Amino acid sequence: MANVTGEMYAVGARRGVIFELNAAGMPDAIAPAHTAYEGIELLGLKTFEPTIPPVRNIVHSGNDRVMAFDFLPAIEGIGGTLSVAGRDFGLDAMIAAVKEVTLNETKYVAQGTDQQGAEPDVALFVFQQAKDASSRSRRYRFHIVPKCVISATPPGMNENPAETKYSLAINPTTQHLWGTALSIATDGCLEAGMIEGMSEGRPNLVAWLGDGVETEFLFPTSKPATVTTKIHGVWVAGVIDASVGKTVTGVTPTTMPTAGQIVVALYEY
Repeated sequence: MANVTGEMYAVGARRGVIFELNAAGMPDAIAPAHTAYEGIELLGLKTFEPTIPPVRNIVHSGNDRVMAFDFLPAIEGIGGTLSVAGRDFGLDAMIAAVKEVTLNETKYVAQGTDQQGAEPDVALFVFQQAKDASSRSRRYRFHIVPKCVISATPPGMNENPAETKYSLAINPTTQHLWGTALSIATDGCLEAGMIEGMSEGRPNLVAWLGDGVETEFLFPTSKPATVTTKIHGVWVAGVIDASVGKTVTGVTPTTMPTAGQIVVALYEY
């Protein structure tokens, strides 16, 4: 991490992924155990615009002047919007708690349903390219939203390219997407709605479902790690494995994950 300064000039919106979550708030990885779960990729990410409300300014006045100036935490929730070039009925069905229906050789998904208000919690992972502020070398800036609700606004029909809009209601959470609790000692806080990071290579987050048999967990073949030192963390059921075996194609936890345990890796490809 010596090549990452935390100071950068960023631009664009390169890739976005939405993760389904299990009851523990971790990526809901699927069987079999050697299948890497990368979430559902947004079809043609165009923009991600988070909106973090400002603090409440409090003015204590008297004697016809300001006696003191203070502030209180915001009482509005964190939100955001995504815009994408593509349409994905499967994604829209998942985030709206409805079904993508196949009817003969057509597909459809219901909109504006009685399921509004019952949408599932999901997670968001997005990144963009950047330049290091000092060396001007290629870097990447990423955001992780561990828990949010997303709603879709389908595009209209006109002479412009269709563009799908998604609105985010971001919930503060006490843990990272990989299951580790936020702490004062490590993070300086106990709750957060969003994590912002910087990496030298393109960041990726994947998860696997333990079955008590599989010992090696492989990265997607299209996204091997650049080098083993760019595998930044492997967590088994929310606990980091400091001695995990690493290759550019995958990881081998020190202790075999039991059936149902989630393994998560954050790395660069």
